[in-house]
Amino acid sequence: MISEIYYSPVYSGVSKQLNLLDFSFKNSNIQRLKSVLNKNSELKENKLVKFIERTYYYVKIAINKYSNAFSNHLYSQHALFTILAIKIYTKSTYREIIDFIDVSDIIKKYLRIKKVPHFTTIQKFFKRLPSKQIREINQLILTLNDIKADIIALDGSGFTNDYADKYYAKIRQKERKSYIKNHLTIDVKTRLILYYQTSRGPKYDTQFAKPALRQIKKYKPDYIVADKAYDTEPIRKCINEELKSI
Repeated sequence: MISEIYYSPVYSGVSKQLNLLDFSFKNSNIQRLKSVLNKNSELKENKLVKFIERTYYYVKIAINKYSNAFSNHLYSQHALFTILAIKIYTKSTYREIIDFIDVSDIIKKYLRIKKVPHFTTIQKFFKRLPSKQIREINQLILTLNDIKADIIALDGSGFTNDYADKYYAKIRQKERKSYIKNHLTIDVKTRLILYYQTSRGPKYDTQFAKPALRQIKKYKPDYIVADKAYDTEPIRKCINEELKSI
């Protein structure tokens, strides 16, 4: 038997907005938790907790607790950055990761929060996060861990924040879009970023290659992996003679 739902005259007269509970559905956050874990079959609960612990630890050392002394101090930068890292780690959307954390008291305990932030709070934090802080956190991880990178990979990828479609760009005569290009050098085994550089506009990958190779020389790699964009004689010479690699 379905119980009747009563609304106050004032509320009903203005707007009668129903939610899932009005239709006897269970909490959607529980379903979100299951879907995230099912989507990432290799993701184990204890592995995720360990990831959260480490992320929070490194962020706590590298950046300040709050971005401004006059902010409301509702959420620390440590918690916001860790939530952002969990989002990327679990391959979730902003809405999904907030729903995911909302039903986990354990994660909230590790994040030192009682109330989960709105997903737009995470988006705004990511937007204003300086690349310098990301670099400092990455450098801290490399410093505190003894890394022996046998195989190192180089690659570059461009991205833009312009969401205009091709037709709109054509009629506006802006078919050639400016974009940011990110060049990464990673350890293939641990997937740690050993060196990265960001450039504006279209540039050849070879301009990034030599500085990157000289930065990773200290890791004494045996092999360097890259695509055809890096297949030039000067780069090969730098790999063979300076790094003593193949």
